[in-house]
Amino acid sequence: MSEIATPLEISLPDFNQWDQILQGAGQNLPCLVLDQERFLANLELARSRAQPGIGLRVVAKSLAALPMLDLAVEKLGAVGVMTFSAGMLQGLLQQRPQLDHLLGKPLPASAAAAVLDQQLNAPDQVIWLIDTFYRAQQYAALAAARAVTLRVAIELDVGLHRGGVDPADLAALVSEIQQMPALRLEGVMGYEPHLAKLPAPLHKRSKRLVDQGLKTAAELLQQAGVTQQSGQPALVNTGGSLTFANYSSVQGVSEISLGSVLVKPQDFTLPATEGFLPAMFIATPILKYRANNPLPGLEPLSRLLRWRHRANLAIYGGYWKATPVHPQGYDYSGIFGRSSNQEVWAGPQLEASPVDHFAFLHPHQSEAVIPEFGEVLVLSEGRIAETWHALSGTH
Repeated sequence: MSEIATPLEISLPDFNQWDQILQGAGQNLPCLVLDQERFLANLELARSRAQPGIGLRVVAKSLAALPMLDLAVEKLGAVGVMTFSAGMLQGLLQQRPQLDHLLGKPLPASAAAAVLDQQLNAPDQVIWLIDTFYRAQQYAALAAARAVTLRVAIELDVGLHRGGVDPADLAALVSEIQQMPALRLEGVMGYEPHLAKLPAPLHKRSKRLVDQGLKTAAELLQQAGVTQQSGQPALVNTGGSLTFANYSSVQGVSEISLGSVLVKPQDFTLPATEGFLPAMFIATPILKYRANNPLPGLEPLSRLLRWRHRANLAIYGGYWKATPVHPQGYDYSGIFGRSSNQEVWAGPQLEASPVDHFAFLHPHQSEAVIPEFGEVLVLSEGRIAETWHALSGTH
């Protein structure tokens, strides 16, 4: 079976205890909460599952709060981070000047120029991503105009087909970049998230093509004399939160990237992440509760349906990219629809009114909610131990 299996049951925290902690701290607004013990356990598990000799690179956008990112880099012994936006890149270059960056997507040359103009350490600390010969020319001109040499890697299309260089065309682009004195080619990045979402009949063939593409690239780069700035063999980066544990040097891979699995949002609740614990949740006050709530416009019919013992509650805010998980049995109301103001959930009648207690949601992706909330409340040893502020410039 491939990893496109139905999401598994998840191990949830004790939300009743979390509710008491938040109320005791005077919290009365929607907030993002991280269980630090679960996060640390996930970091330890990730390091144990990574293959020996493979470097780990932390995806910054998935852990977009500086203390969270620092902790991941430290505990994983990471070689650096993968960064996806000019704004976040600038902030991290300023706040963590020794951190090594591999771009996760090609930035417009004008965005790269803005970073170079404001951060003098960028030429040494950043590996820019090149996906076409035209972009290579743009970056070469940019580097020449500023009298610097830019480190670059080639985006390799290993089957995702979201851009990048076809493996068959890699040799030509390698040769062309090596003739551009202002660019220092350091390797390739081949992202393959499609492997975790293909049905079994397609998965085996696609996995073989990914492995073949990466190994062939590693061999080609070696023959071309490509090395990293550190003197290490050429960079061959791949993987992700659902696949990082599958790679070793046998496939020619030098490093893998991961991020989301370390807090395990809803979209990553799949067989590949078994053992990891969901560590981040949205908490929001419950404003209203109504048992046997009449259907708008159908009040007489509603009275006939009260035997169903259903109820509605309304939360503070809403329309987040997240799934309700507490109170248990509640989900978004199909009658009221989604709302960013007072979102209504439907579920079983409760023994006592939950008004003024907290409801909890499991985010689908960490990168979507951390910037939205702006800060993360860190729970540790039964209390709010810290508040971590989100990194700026996530887009």
